[in-house]
Amino acid sequence: MTKVLPGFALLTLSLFSGYAAAEGSCEATVQQLLKQQTETTSQLNTRLSMLLDQQGHTAKQLNELKALQQQLGKQLTPQSQPAAFKKTTKKDTSDLCIPAEPGKTTPDGKMILGETEWLYVEEANGNFMSRVDTGATTSSISAQDVTVFEREGRRWVKFTMQLDGGQQANVEAPFVKYIRIRQASGLEDRPIVRMTIRLGSVTEKADFSLTDRSNMDFPVLLGREFIKDVAVVDVARENVQGKPQIAGALQASEQKKPAKKAAETKSSKKEAVTTVTEGNKVLTVKKVPIKDETLPAVQPTADLEKPVKPKVKTAIPADVQPVKTDSSSAATSTDNKDKK
Repeated sequence: MTKVLPGFALLTLSLFSGYAAAEGSCEATVQQLLKQQTETTSQLNTRLSMLLDQQGHTAKQLNELKALQQQLGKQLTPQSQPAAFKKTTKKDTSDLCIPAEPGKTTPDGKMILGETEWLYVEEANGNFMSRVDTGATTSSISAQDVTVFEREGRRWVKFTMQLDGGQQANVEAPFVKYIRIRQASGLEDRPIVRMTIRLGSVTEKADFSLTDRSNMDFPVLLGREFIKDVAVVDVARENVQGKPQIAGALQASEQKKPAKKAAETKSSKKEAVTTVTEGNKVLTVKKVPIKDETLPAVQPTADLEKPVKPKVKTAIPADVQPVKTDSSSAATSTDNKDKK
């Protein structure tokens, strides 16, 4: 019995030590699992925050798209004609678009232009009467005192335009290029500028060559580059689109010049005037044509002499000899005739 008790004691100690070792390994495993769970939780939180940020950015973009859609919807709806012309950019020109009226457009939507049309030039703030010319390639506008200068690294052109009532408009426009025009006097280099014009329901940029058109009937000439793909021309009509109603806009209308015959008749009726100095006095004398009463009212015309017809000489053939008459025989024959 005394021998068995120590054996049981040893067995109990071994079992207790094994249990303690197993308990220590379990605690390490639990701690490792807790550590992994903490790391996984932190990763999940990080991903969740990223997803929330992306969701907020997407919601912001959706709101911006809705705002743009509403703005485009407002721009596409037809509006009434504006009271005054406003300077706009190419992105938004819907406010300036005027609904087409019957008789001013074709069934496919193109404008109908007459032989002459009014157009508004924004840079000059004026309405100009223009002549529609399908034979001209480039449009031209009347300009004087043309000067090319540089502004912010780009070339510009400044010039003056004559308006009604002796007024002038000082205009500045961006330079495009030079164009060479062939005329009767020779070749001429003209600068081309780009300006904003309004014709009917269309408002857009157009290129114009600068030249002095003061001796022309119309200050503006519309060429094919502006007309093509935009309008058709009916030469039997005039001012189809009407004058743009712009508040405070000046105008340059057609210059109708007197006929040459009327000017010549007026100048012929003027009496010649000369000044004569007599001492300290200066007299004005009118030259009056003096009629010669000795001459008849109607001068007889000289008789025309009748032309004298030249004698026609007949040619004698070379093989035929002329007949010669004897002078003595001729004399006797004449004497015999006298005796009878």
